[in-house]
Amino acid sequence: MLSVQLECQDCGWWTLCGEAEVVRRLRPLGHFRRATDPPEEIVREVLAAHGKGLTCDRCKKPGLTVKLDPDQTDGDDWEQVVICEICREPIPPERLEFKPDARRCVGCQDAADRGRSFVEPDYCPKCGALLEIRVSRGAGPTRYKLFCTGSPSCRL
Repeated sequence: MLSVQLECQDCGWWTLCGEAEVVRRLRPLGHFRRATDPPEEIVREVLAAHGKGLTCDRCKKPGLTVKLDPDQTDGDDWEQVVICEICREPIPPERLEFKPDARRCVGCQDAADRGRSFVEPDYCPKCGALLEIRVSRGAGPTRYKLFCTGSPSCRL
């Protein structure tokens, strides 16, 4: 995750910026006009080449000093939350320390290892019975439809 410290040598003003803020500051200089979310490597290269053109927010003079990834005392504020691809809950930091490339939380990974299904059943909005997918008899672009398994079955 990109973090940059911008500092003005004339008035002493400084700020910490994330990647989105750096892109926002480089746009008036003619960079990233079409790219809505440019890759971090490109942002770093453009900032290194054209960072001197950035202007101070206080005195409006160009020539800010750019420090990439400054040492931060409170690293917890800059951590990025990783979301489990199954349950959409945040993955605990302890799991990410053990396995940094984890895409699932412990519970979902355990269920996958045991062969359990992740598909939650759909319920009928009218009666609450389970819905199942069946081949429809009618013609049209939709070959499969959801049908209520309740007794008597609801018409969806």
